[in-house]
Amino acid sequence: MEDFRHTCASRLVQNGMTVQETAHILGHTNIATTMRYAHLEQNKVAEKMKALIDRFNE
Repeated sequence: MEDFRHTCASRLVQNGMTVQETAHILGHTNIATTMRYAHLEQNKVAEKMKALIDRFNE
């Protein structure tokens, strides 16, 4: 079951859900439990920022 929850959380964050939304969906009462996936969200934010900067530089 733990593998499924980990995969589900990872996929949610990788596809644009915030850590807070993911915590709510998974029923985590402590956000620290969900924060292990925060690095995935940060990577997505960095990608979006790079795309925005690239558009400005066109």
